[in-house]
Amino acid sequence: MRVVKLDLDTPQPRQTSLRPAPVAPTQPLVLVIWRDAFFDFDQKSTDDFRSEYLVHTVGFLVADGPTFISLAQEVLPDDEGYRAVTHIPRVVVERIVLLDAAAEEAPTPPE
Repeated sequence: MRVVKLDLDTPQPRQTSLRPAPVAPTQPLVLVIWRDAFFDFDQKSTDDFRSEYLVHTVGFLVADGPTFISLAQEVLPDDEGYRAVTHIPRVVVERIVLLDAAAEEAPTPPE
């Protein structure tokens, strides 16, 4: 682990505008809407089940298989992989929405 000290009392360098990375990630940016799977010890009956509890997850689509859809929150440089990957069982997915305008020109991942 690396610890970085932040000196908040010194003048900060002038902020520059955020620019896109020189090489944009090739993975499409998507929104996945899915039914959350949960277990509740306090659930007394099936009436307590939250059938309409839809979760919205946004990320880079890194895997779209028959069992899971995997979204990464971060794409690392130099093909080093991904961080913060969420694996969503395909059977609970309600909808996948493509968010990346550049990816609209590329083939859409199979649903």
